[in-house]
Formats: sequence, C-alpha cells, structure tokens
Amino acid sequence: MYSVSIDISAKIEAWDKDSIVAIANDHVLALCASATVKQKAAATFKSKEPVQFALLAIFAYLAVRPKLAEIRRITIDLDYSGAVARRIIVRRLVELIRRDRPEFRASWIRIDNVAGHRADLLAREVYRGLRRADGEIQWEQIEPLLSSQ
Repeated sequence: MYSVSIDISAKIEAWDKDSIVAIANDHVLALCASATVKQKAAATFKSKEPVQFALLAIFAYLAVRPKLAEIRRITIDLDYSGAVARRIIVRRLVELIRRDRPEFRASWIRIDNVAGHRADLLAREVYRGLRRADGEIQWEQIEPLLSSQ
C-alpha cells in the first residue's frame, strides 16, 4: 500500500482549456480532460454544488482507479480552499472509490499543497506540451459517474 499525490493544471473551471490530471508517487500517470469534455459535463451537471468539485472528484477517481487496490492515501492539491469545498470533493471521491473498494475511508484523503511534488511537475509539463499525456478522459467515462453524483 502506498500514497499518491494528485494535481491538475489548468483549473477545471477554465472551460476553454484542456485540464491535465496527474498522479504521482511509485508510478506516474497524466490524463487529459479536453475543454470540450469539460464543457459537456458542465452543461449536463444537475446539482446545486459547483460542477468543478464534482469533476475534480471524477478526474481523481479515473486517475487512481487502475491502482486503487494498492493505494492507501491520496493527497489532492489545494486548488479549492475552504471547508465546504474540501468536504464536497472528499465526499464525492469517497463515494466513487467505494464502488470498487468499499472499505476505503474518507480519512485516507487529504487536500493539501503539492507544489513541487512529482504530480505538480508532471501536470505542468504535460500542460505546457513538454511531455505527452498517458491518456485522455472521454465523455463516456464521465457521463455515468456524473449522473450518479
């Protein structure tokens, strides 16, 4: 069991820009969420909560899901401050993770500054075009997760 850090470069609510979600620790992975996919998700989302919080949870889930059985702790970069933002993001991410790993605890997720961490560096490198993303987040992956949120 190990810990991972997650960072996103261009903020999710930069609707006209692609966002890169990067996960790093024992392994690294960068996924691209295109502006088109983000816009479609925002237009479809039906909740009073900010859509960017739901999308952050979904993007984080899609990034950790391949190695979820091996992950004990997740640290998400502090992009959204405040207790309400943290509570919504953690709650949504835990709900998604528990589909695959029912014993996963909310206390295993932290929201903290990951500046300078490998996830931060990877997200920036991919966003700037210095490195290629390992994959692209598709609408078909997001849609069922968004509708269940």
